[in-house]
Amino acid sequence: MLTDLERKVLRILYNFSHSKRRMPTIPELEIKTGKDDKTVRSVLNGLVRGGYIECPDGDTQNIKIIYTRDYDSPFR
Repeated sequence: MLTDLERKVLRILYNFSHSKRRMPTIPELEIKTGKDDKTVRSVLNGLVRGGYIECPDGDTQNIKIIYTRDYDSPFR
């Protein structure tokens, strides 16, 4: 089960990738969530550990959304 912040970040990643055709940067995630760099990175690491996203080299531009079970999405 995702925390509210993890769900919010996953939703941001999903919406951002579909509207702008790229993933957000860490500073963009900080602005969207109102959280600092350390918190945003911690949430992203939690999503990786949970199997929701892949981020092979730590660069947010290479994030791939894998699983969205706990998130209302059209590809549920």
